Amino acid sequence: MATMILLPDGSSGHTVHWAPGGAYTHEHALSYDDGDGTYVECSGNFRQLTVTYANPSVAESAIASIISVRFLSKGRHTGRVVTADVDISFATPTAGFSETAQYLAHAISYTTINGTARITSNGSSAWTYSDLENLSLKMIKNGTNQVRMSYLALEVTYVEAAGYGNDVIGIDSGDISKINGIATADIDKVNDV
Repeated sequence: MATMILLPDGSSGHTVHWAPGGAYTHEHALSYDDGDGTYVECSGNFRQLTVTYANPSVAESAIASIISVRFLSKGRHTGRVVTADVDISFATPTAGFSETAQYLAHAISYTTINGTARITSNGSSAWTYSDLENLSLKMIKNGTNQVRMSYLALEVTYVEAAGYGNDVIGIDSGDISKINGIATADIDKVNDV
């Protein structure tokens, strides 16, 4: 199995209440896992931010099947005690799968919270490539303890397409990743073989 990371490319919602720090945009702030270098912060209860994601970096033809999708996050409560809570859910392709991330209080260290690996896009249907091209997450601030979020990406786990499966000049097909610069997953035949 292989994985790819999808990074934010847009945002909407209560953007004024989710203030970016160290960055010009929310999506930029959530794309870099650099602690207080860039982040978004919020203390308003029920304030929401919807984050859209860039299209996959892996071609559809290179993916045999999609195993799961989950969020990867880093955040911290800026106070001295308890947690700052954020409800994170898929907004598209199908709304749902909400989880509450509880980020610990700390002056500089961020808590890593990764979501549950979701094996279906809507609770019953397998993930499709077009689902990956239309992904967004919704964050809703839960309570009034200030939170700083420095990272919110999506991890896609998938099975790579097999591609060309014959040995070439005695080299095992499993040891060949490219032929003349073309990924073997994109090659069906070589010289009609």
